[in-house]
Amino acid sequence: MASFTQKMFDFSFSDFIAPSVIKVLYVLALIAFAIQYVIAVVSGFASGFGYGLLALVVGALVLAILAILARVYLEVIMVFFRMLGLLQGIAKAKGVDIEALAEAPAAPAPPPEAPPAPPPEAPPAPPA
Repeated sequence: MASFTQKMFDFSFSDFIAPSVIKVLYVLALIAFAIQYVIAVVSGFASGFGYGLLALVVGALVLAILAILARVYLEVIMVFFRMLGLLQGIAKAKGVDIEALAEAPAAPAPPPEAPPAPPPEAPPAPPA
C-alpha cells in the first residue's frame, strides 16, 4: 500500500486519499463549526443579552444542522469509494483487467443503424 505522500503525488489518481483523511476532515469541520458557534454567542452577548440568548439558541440549532450535513456529505463520498471497490471486485471476478481499461482510450460509439425501409405499398386493386 502506498504511503500518504505517494498518494498525494500520484497524478494518475490510481490511489485515493479521501478514505484515509475523511475522519480528520469530519473532526476539522466539527471544530470549525464549534469555533464559529462560540464566536457567534460571544458577539451576541457583546451586543446585548437578548442577542446573546438568540445566538445561543439559534446557533445551537445551526450547529446541529451543519454537523448533520457535514456527516451526510462525507458519508456520500465514502459510498462512492465503496462502490468503486465493489465494482473493482466484480471486474476482477469476471477477469477484466482494470488497469488496461484505465489506460486505454475510450472507443467511439458505433454510428446508429438506419431504421429498416418500410415495405413498398401494393398498387390498388382494380375495381371489379
